[in-house]
Amino acid sequence: MTVCGMFMFVVMLGVYAEYTHTDVCSTLTVSHDSLLVEYGEPVKVNCSISSKPSSHFFLGWESQFNASQTDSETSLVWRAPSLTEWEVNRREMFCYLSVPNTEQCKRKVRLNLYKRPDSVKISSESIVWSEGQMMKLKCEIENVGPLQNLNVQWTRVDQNNNTTVTEMPYGSFRAFGEECGNVTSTLTVSASHDEDEVQYQCAGLLKLEQLQQLQVGSSEPLKLTVHYKPTITQLSSGTISLTQGDELVLNCSAHGNPSPQYFWNLPGNKNLTTSFIFINSVKSDDQGQYICTAYNDEGSDSVTVVVNVAVDYKLIIIAVCAAVAMVLLAKLFCICCRQAHTGNYILKNLTSHRHDAIIALSHMDQL
Repeated sequence: MTVCGMFMFVVMLGVYAEYTHTDVCSTLTVSHDSLLVEYGEPVKVNCSISSKPSSHFFLGWESQFNASQTDSETSLVWRAPSLTEWEVNRREMFCYLSVPNTEQCKRKVRLNLYKRPDSVKISSESIVWSEGQMMKLKCEIENVGPLQNLNVQWTRVDQNNNTTVTEMPYGSFRAFGEECGNVTSTLTVSASHDEDEVQYQCAGLLKLEQLQQLQVGSSEPLKLTVHYKPTITQLSSGTISLTQGDELVLNCSAHGNPSPQYFWNLPGNKNLTTSFIFINSVKSDDQGQYICTAYNDEGSDSVTVVVNVAVDYKLIIIAVCAAVAMVLLAKLFCICCRQAHTGNYILKNLTSHRHDAIIALSHMDQL
């Protein structure tokens, strides 16, 4: 063989070898290039080639845990019966194919280990708050990870089932641990009557691309109790003008916590302890100031209503007319009766007795 022929043979052999290596590398595949694994769960990833190379080869896994290789099989499974090593989140693992005198082929696999919290608890510094105080709610999430992907979500649900969500990213709360640990988040709320009977809930969210359900743990709802002074809602201060005989209704219902009690100051130094007043027919004695006070341990609210009662002159006129009519009817009746008994009478057998001065009247007949 000439020198030129030898040169061409070597070139062709190199081209063939490069082509063969490239062809084999193109068939190197892994079952998952990224895999989300829950803490303690088993995991396996398969690495394979379509066929064995013509020369000696090694198919293997480069990993900090459970590294393995084969020189006779076309597939190799990396497995962990219970994945609990958080280092897998920081380091990449590779499936490789090594053929002598060629560059090593690699396929990268990313494992993402996460852990649901052992518990999520919500608490308040006090069971009952007074309006105006600053409430601190605390959310404690125990043994969750990875911490750097954790957000804390606060949910507020009012009495009308309106929902408000507040999300706190990592760094806005205290975390104890590197990959997995405990978290404490605090939410400050101003106590007002709008917060009474409101429910709060906290949850842990893991911001991981492959995690479809981001919420990995949630607390039980916490219902707040806020005490506040009464506010009278059904009655306003002012003046009411009535006429004798009219109906008077005053409703002093108030909204407060604890439930308010009531006290009325009425005209004539009278008092009542109900929330409303009802008078079926008012009189002049009912006019004056009506002062309602609603109160509880947090304070009080008062309303003053002035009631004016006017005389109904129409009734007086009607009564006078009725009296005059009765008098006239009585007089007319007397006149009629007097006329009915008036007539001419004849005296018969009238005899004069001069001595004994006795006059005898005979029977009188009416003509």
